[in-house]
Amino acid sequence: MMAAHLTRPRVGCALHGALYAASAIDGVTPLVHATPGCGVQAALWHGVGCGLGNGWPTSNLSEKHVVFGGASRLREQIKNTRSVVAGELTVVLTGCPAEMIGDDVEAMAQEARDAGGDVVDLPTAGFLGSAYRGFAAFLQAVLEKSVPAAPRRAGLVNIFGPLPHQDGSWLAEIEELSRLIAGIGLTPNPIFGPFGGLGSLRASAQAALSVTVSPWTAAAVRTLDDRFGIPWIESAGLPVGAAATAAWLETIVAASVDIDERAATAFIDHERRREAYCLDRVLEPLYRQGGPRAFALALPSLHAAGLARFLVQTLGWSAAAIVITDNPDNDSRVALQNGLTAVHFTEDDNEIAGLIGASGADIVFGSALEQMAAERLEAPLIECAAPTSRLGLTTGFGGFRGGLALLEAILSAADTNAASVADLSKPAAGTSVQPRWPQRIRLSETAS
Repeated sequence: MMAAHLTRPRVGCALHGALYAASAIDGVTPLVHATPGCGVQAALWHGVGCGLGNGWPTSNLSEKHVVFGGASRLREQIKNTRSVVAGELTVVLTGCPAEMIGDDVEAMAQEARDAGGDVVDLPTAGFLGSAYRGFAAFLQAVLEKSVPAAPRRAGLVNIFGPLPHQDGSWLAEIEELSRLIAGIGLTPNPIFGPFGGLGSLRASAQAALSVTVSPWTAAAVRTLDDRFGIPWIESAGLPVGAAATAAWLETIVAASVDIDERAATAFIDHERRREAYCLDRVLEPLYRQGGPRAFALALPSLHAAGLARFLVQTLGWSAAAIVITDNPDNDSRVALQNGLTAVHFTEDDNEIAGLIGASGADIVFGSALEQMAAERLEAPLIECAAPTSRLGLTTGFGGFRGGLALLEAILSAADTNAASVADLSKPAAGTSVQPRWPQRIRLSETAS
């Protein structure tokens, strides 16, 4: 069967995803065994707006290496990298040229290990899949090859989910998940970001529990279970808002031992009250916008189902189209669709634009690529996925705070709308002005 072409893919290739992940773990040095352009394209793909500004060591394969082989060049580069670049773990990531010419990368990595280096090799050619598949492969490889057994630490919880630099608000999402875990009295162990690092990666073998909120990290938690007997809890995307987040935390509490259930319940109740208080004060302006609205959504699985459920179950809106854009596996698709309607799965930009445009939605949630479809609908676009110019360092959509941040973004549409109406001249008697929604709302403009 011939493969179908893909119009304007939203993510890079497997090499990009593995590079993004490795670059977000302090103490890990990615080494690209490919032509120079492979690393450059990874930096350009979503670097602007997603916090990616890294340079990487590379073997810089040229035509000569493609003809005669690049294994000796890789041997030299591994040695040079480990002598110059600070980092305890080196991960060799292969691009398409190295995979096609058949370089024995595993042998070169083994030579380095025999010499006392901590080196992991991983095939990440672009033809192996998207950035999400590279991310999943990277996590599984380092957990299998570079995480030793260690004594269990009571209350330590591994956190897996957002793909660094690819999911636009990945850092904020990880920090909110960590806050929630800490709030119920457990110790979060994020692998990525400022409170993660190589120490956290290796400490994952000590955890009492792993949680995953993405189909792309399910293999990672299963690897830890297979190797070290660490139980895990899997969720179909991030919980968004109080109802979903409380249910998620209650599942973690039930699976944990040596936890103060009364203190955990008090934290959950505190967060519930905060959302209820805020909702009471925004219901009137929300319904002045016209009551329950029909929405269209084009997001990867990390955010799509949770955000849609919040809009449907908490706000009472209706789904005109829910498009999940990262091609998760069939089992994950079943969980993601649970309780939702009008769900579609596609990575193709033309098909996504057609689904959004035909939905008749009043408001669109997606990436910058949905701008034209939103304009045709005369609906606002709230950017909450890559590619986007929004840098989500502090504000994401997951957890208790994510639902309120989403409300702020929605309400800002009404505020901008009211301001534009105030500038209009007074209409003639017996007529009315129907203001248009603003065309794009970025979360960073309304939340901190």
